[in-house]
Amino acid sequence: MLLRVLEWFCRLVLGALFFFAGYTKLGSPFLFEMAVDTYQLLPPVGVIVVARSLPWLEIVLGMLLLRGWKLNYVATFTALLMGAFLLAMSITYARGIEANCGCFGFGEPISPQTLARDSLLFAFAVFLAIYAWRKNKVPAPE
Repeated sequence: MLLRVLEWFCRLVLGALFFFAGYTKLGSPFLFEMAVDTYQLLPPVGVIVVARSLPWLEIVLGMLLLRGWKLNYVATFTALLMGAFLLAMSITYARGIEANCGCFGFGEPISPQTLARDSLLFAFAVFLAIYAWRKNKVPAPE
């Protein structure tokens, strides 16, 4: 019962945050493009591709998480995406680059607090992926 409640909580939190994050980025696409560029990890064309596609991907992921559709696949992809976000932020922070997180729009610098928050969200996504795969596991034939 407790694991089921935790699954619901993680789906709700991650789904709502991904939907909100994508929506806020769509409101100021050029500012988000600048935020992606400040990481100094991608070539100019990569910055444009990420900045134009990531908000839509986040909105779709948010809706799928809230719906719970194909949760084992969606949660796994979400965990991988959160891991990539966390890695990019960690590399940028470790290099001493003063970049904006870009998580919920523009204006939030990468800091130990943003790294801790995203680490917690990553843990939620990993739990959700593992739980969804275990829950949907088909028993082996005897």
